Amino acid sequence: MPELPELQALVEGLDRAIGGRLVEGVGVWSPAALKSAEPSLETLVGQRVDRVWRRGKLIGVDAGGLVLVVHLMQAGRLGLAKPSARPPRSAALGLRLEGGVELRLRELSTERRASAHLLEAKAVVRHPPFATLGPEPVGLAAGAWRERLGAPAARLHVALREGRRVAGLGRCYATEVMWAARLPPFARTDRLDEDGWQRLSQSADTVLGQALARARERISTDLPDREARVTAAHRHAGEPCLRCGTTLRRVSFRDYELVYCPACQTGGRIYADRRTSRFLR
Repeated sequence: MPELPELQALVEGLDRAIGGRLVEGVGVWSPAALKSAEPSLETLVGQRVDRVWRRGKLIGVDAGGLVLVVHLMQAGRLGLAKPSARPPRSAALGLRLEGGVELRLRELSTERRASAHLLEAKAVVRHPPFATLGPEPVGLAAGAWRERLGAPAARLHVALREGRRVAGLGRCYATEVMWAARLPPFARTDRLDEDGWQRLSQSADTVLGQALARARERISTDLPDREARVTAAHRHAGEPCLRCGTTLRRVSFRDYELVYCPACQTGGRIYADRRTSRFLR
């Protein structure tokens, strides 16, 4: 799933590339992707793109007082392509822009969960996915992290990925931030001490800042189909921890796995792996 660093790099590149361009046409190849009916997508034709922005995991394209709000979910991809009379099967919808380019939303999964809403600009703040977002994590002070994650109490790895608490984090960077902060993924957020909140705040800034710098080197006007992230823990179960050399362990859930270092994060405790626990199948 694209997360804050990749999405931020993308909107910066798209904003530079298509800001000021006229929308010359629209296409909808997967009607289920467009979740709004009024105003119609055709209303964008003849409008100029004002800017492209990100909030949490949402991407907005402003044009003539309207905003196309896109949520890529797990397998959505957004980027510039050449207009085609026969777009690929993955194509969901597109905005044909002057200069011979198309801003195209694609869906790599057969589940088709990516979505787009066309809204009047004044309605965006009331759009439920936007209105319920918590603050951005970069630059968030330790006290603000405690306020957002501490209540209601939750397991840390869950709370970090809840956009209503803090926006923009998913499985990958939540794992990376916890590893960098030496925090146990299953810690209760109402029991973290001040030092833990400080480490979380500092690690979030470091991890996300470095990830954004790397994302800007490889992402400009299109999200690649395959993620090419540089990670310390995410997807490295079974490998030695880069910090202490202990073998990284995993907890497997239905659709993803959580990776951690027993020595650095849990005081030697090894969590039960859901794949092998007969009680949790």
